[in-house]
Amino acid sequence: MTDKEKEELKSKLHIWGNYKYILSVEKSELSSIESMSRAMKDIREKTCDPMSQTGISKPVEEGILRSINLCEGRIERLNRLIKDNMTLKQEIDAIVDTLPCVEQYVLKARYVEKMSWEVMPAHMPFEMSKRHCQRFHNSALEQIYVNLHKKKNKTAVNE
Repeated sequence: MTDKEKEELKSKLHIWGNYKYILSVEKSELSSIESMSRAMKDIREKTCDPMSQTGISKPVEEGILRSINLCEGRIERLNRLIKDNMTLKQEIDAIVDTLPCVEQYVLKARYVEKMSWEVMPAHMPFEMSKRHCQRFHNSALEQIYVNLHKKKNKTAVNE
């Protein structure tokens, strides 16, 4: 595993550890954008009706249409991101569940509880040094990396 791949995996583990918070933020943003899209569609219906006497300029109508399209594109991207993050969480959960208990403790302490390496040994249910925590962490990263790539390669072959 290269340094770049290791950093990407750590980013995925941060998503895994912060999943509930990230999901709530994404859903909140999705709700806001959906509300904005509905409002823009209502404005369009009320102001761009050819039977209406109020009339609206062509540039304003085009602006409304562009805003609606931007909202719909953002909604689509957010839905895809939510789905991808959910899939990633499920994949990492399944892999972490197969790891030895010590590695599970270290991963959860690091990514879910956000513990520093200095604090982690004191919070483990067994005695361990900072360096041992880091070794278990690196071992877990290797196993997760291998399992994610196996799954990725299986998916690519099946398509």
